[in-house]
This record gives sequence, C-alpha cells and structure tokens, in this order.
Amino acid sequence: MLDTLQQILANATNPNPQHVDQISREAPKDQLGAGVADALRSDQTPELGDTLSNLFANASPQDRADILNMLTEKLGAGALAGVAGGALAGHEGTSTPQVDATKASQVTPDQVRDVAVAAQQGEPGIMDRIGNFYAEHPDLVKTLGAGALMIALARFKNNNIGR
Repeated sequence: MLDTLQQILANATNPNPQHVDQISREAPKDQLGAGVADALRSDQTPELGDTLSNLFANASPQDRADILNMLTEKLGAGALAGVAGGALAGHEGTSTPQVDATKASQVTPDQVRDVAVAAQQGEPGIMDRIGNFYAEHPDLVKTLGAGALMIALARFKNNNIGR
C-alpha cells in the first residue's frame, strides 16, 4: 500500500484514480479520517463550505442525506433557522427528524455551504467528524480535490512509515 501511496504523491497534479480508490478502501479508517481532517484544517485547501458543497454535489441521494445529518446532529435547536433559507430548520440535533434522501434532494450545494459554515462555527470538533465521514465513504474521498487529497494521503503516509 505504501508503494501505491508513493506513486499517488509523486503524481500529485494528476493522481491515478484507481490508486486513490485503492488507498481509500484499504487504509485504516481512523488514519484516513485523521488525514482528511488535517487537510480540511489546512490553509492550503479550500474553505470547508466549498469542500462540502463539492462533496454534496458529487454524492448519491443517500450520501447527501447522511452528509446533512452529520452536519446538523451536533447543532442546537434553531441553529439553522436563518441558514440556507431555513431549508434544514428543525433538523438540528439528534432528537429531531433525520433528513431523508427526498429532503436532501431539495437542498442545493450552495445551501450545504451555508450549513457547513454554521456547523463549523457551532462545533469545534466538526473537522474530525467530517474526516471520519469521508473515511466511511471511500467513494467520496476523490471528491476532496487534489490539494486536500494530497495533504490527507501525505499524512497517512507519514503515520505509516516504519510500521
């Protein structure tokens, strides 16, 4: 796996998608999630809202619902009343109804950007939870964008040298 990872990093501007898929599926989830979280925190990657907007745009209907539920589960009641046109108001926290695939299909990537910004402001641990989300959905890792993907994979590689 480290050889494949080295090949990806050597071709950072144009990584082989099959190699990225292989690493995403074979890497330990906790390490992949930590690498993604570090990439999301980096000043070398796009803003969180932009990254999640892109993730949402490329996700399946059920993954879209899962993304929205992950973003809203730690928010307090009413936190989304004025966010994204109120599209997700009433879905804040774990004791509220979950967003289903039908409702998620009515939410735009731009609205997800707004929800991500609200979640980032309201929850200090959001980057780690998003990293874990990516690790649990290996098909979505390639939507990170080249810069974030390279940071995440480089972190993973650094953690595994000498093991």
